[in-house]
Amino acid sequence: MKALQINAFNNLCVGLFDRKLLYNANMLGKLLDRRYRIIRELAEGGFSQTYLAEDTRLPKNPQCVVKHLNPTIDDPVFTQKALELFKTEAETLQELGKHDLIPQLYAYFQENKEFYLVQEFIAGHPLSKEMSPGSQMAEARVAQIVKEVLEILQFVHKYNVIHRDIKPSNLIRRHSDGKLVLIDFGTVKQVQMEVASAHHKAKVTLPIGTPGYMSYEQERGQSVSSSDIYSLGMLALQALTGKHPSQFPRDRDNEITWRSYAKVSREFATVLDRMTRCNPRDRYQTVDEVLKDIAKLSKLSTASPRITDDREVKSSSLLLPSAIALLALTGGIYLFSKGWNPLKSNNLPINSLSPTPSLSVSTTETSPSPLVQPSAVPISDRKANYGQLGIYLKEKNWKAADQETYLLLLKASGSQSERDGTFHPDEFNKITCADLVLIDQLWTQASNGKQGLTAQKKIYEDFAKDIRKTYENIGWFSPSGELAIDTTYDRKTSRWEYLEGRQPNFKSPPVGHLPFLLRDTSKNLERMATLYRCSS
Repeated sequence: MKALQINAFNNLCVGLFDRKLLYNANMLGKLLDRRYRIIRELAEGGFSQTYLAEDTRLPKNPQCVVKHLNPTIDDPVFTQKALELFKTEAETLQELGKHDLIPQLYAYFQENKEFYLVQEFIAGHPLSKEMSPGSQMAEARVAQIVKEVLEILQFVHKYNVIHRDIKPSNLIRRHSDGKLVLIDFGTVKQVQMEVASAHHKAKVTLPIGTPGYMSYEQERGQSVSSSDIYSLGMLALQALTGKHPSQFPRDRDNEITWRSYAKVSREFATVLDRMTRCNPRDRYQTVDEVLKDIAKLSKLSTASPRITDDREVKSSSLLLPSAIALLALTGGIYLFSKGWNPLKSNNLPINSLSPTPSLSVSTTETSPSPLVQPSAVPISDRKANYGQLGIYLKEKNWKAADQETYLLLLKASGSQSERDGTFHPDEFNKITCADLVLIDQLWTQASNGKQGLTAQKKIYEDFAKDIRKTYENIGWFSPSGELAIDTTYDRKTSRWEYLEGRQPNFKSPPVGHLPFLLRDTSKNLERMATLYRCSS
């Protein structure tokens, strides 16, 4: 039976591969259902391709997502069976799409014996963007992520639907409000499995999901609702430890051993242990049970753990410059508060690093230098709203967008920074990767990659991380080293405002020119390195 299943699956995959390359080449620009024009491919899997498209029948041609189920067998009976299953699953997705944090299903149709789903396009970035290998999130932030996803699954499981593929890349941080949206349900893959079973007259029970996040029963093709709870628990362990789920060792009982890799409160660790039990009977049976225990947790730590990455990479060489850059940042702000300006003083060279007693950096060879990570306070807790920034950028109102970015970064930093209009050293590290990536993605999309943190970081790296040359290239400094852009502090508004005639070039900004990151005139030349830590 096992061999029959594998042969059925192999036949399925061979059919897909033989037709995939030719099909994809013909898809770009194609008009489906005389309505949806394909713009580009978003993702590709063994069972389907996902494309970004535009709806040509609606004003302004709004974007949407088209998922194409790969055709496998050219047989009328098979096609009818596939259509019936596809219709049933599409109707389920339509019901799930009523939830605000699940993409809406706009349409489903058959064309040339091939099946398509049309869903809402979520403008945002995957949670995986906030989970760099080796970086650890504070437990309060991880608990918030777990809670948000559980609340979505609570709705999903009421329809007796199992997602089957909970992982960071299937959670999108929506740019408009910073909320997590759950995408890519395993229903499409389930249709393929059921259709293959019907055609080959043998039940195909191969797993649907992603290795590392899949529970034992899911690997055997026998998913239950607690399989989603297991996957979410593994995602939480990854966020806490910086290790991929496949890297965790297991004990004699096949339970995951993870506590030595992270500092977590006993209560929260107990919840995560139960979420990730090997035997589904020992696991939480329902989402409600998990939410109940999450609600009982006392105040969790918001302290940002250090980077711990045991992979074979040159971690020390990468982390030390970033730690030194942050050290320089705090020192520069401190000195400026005492009336010192590095650009108008002959006391120190322009690239000098001035230590401050408030932050210590270990440079021992036995362990990587600690890098201060973003705080655990979720975006929603600080009530940052990115909708207005999105509007300004869509209108190409670069000046307003630059000002809004400054205000959003202050809010993301903390209450004292927001109140004073200046980034306080003890709050600067509270700017999360979620905040930085949201801002960067909005700028990048609106400018076709010409503006934003990613564009600036590329120039920074192209100049071998020479800050001075980078600033000259993006138009912040003149070739002589003088400030091309300068600001003054307005005590009435408690904000840094541009001096007349010394503003950024908002009419025709050169690549990487915006947003301007040095509003407060401590003008620390190493701040760029810390604000770029989450950019791709």
